Amino acid sequence: ASEVTAKYVVDEQDMQIAIKLPSNYPLRQIEVEGVQKVGVNDKQWRGWMFAITAVIGSQNGNIFDALSVFKRNVNLHFSGVEDCTICYSIISVQDRSIPTKQCKTCKNKFHSSCLYKWFRSSNSASCPLCRTVF
Repeated sequence: ASEVTAKYVVDEQDMQIAIKLPSNYPLRQIEVEGVQKVGVNDKQWRGWMFAITAVIGSQNGNIFDALSVFKRNVNLHFSGVEDCTICYSIISVQDRSIPTKQCKTCKNKFHSSCLYKWFRSSNSASCPLCRTVF
């Protein structure tokens, strides 16, 4: 198995991830390990790891694309951009956008693609958090 390790420095602290490619890739999915997180909660961190896996595994992206999504998530997070409260990622895995659809009641922001999936799966056009009609 091959492994790519990426380190990102945030305020003199190391944030590190490892992308492991199994020897029988693409028959087996890659593994993404969050080696060291800095300044993010567990849900956001898992969301970012999932985004990396999704870019490579389900969108035929390459490692560079996945690391670019990770870097943008980190940069935007520390610039104060809020993550989507459905997928816990700042950058959408599907269209690489940031959350722009805001609920008028609770003020949380979502990716358009995440809201669309939410509306379809719940059979309702209500906010995933406060349940008011979007």
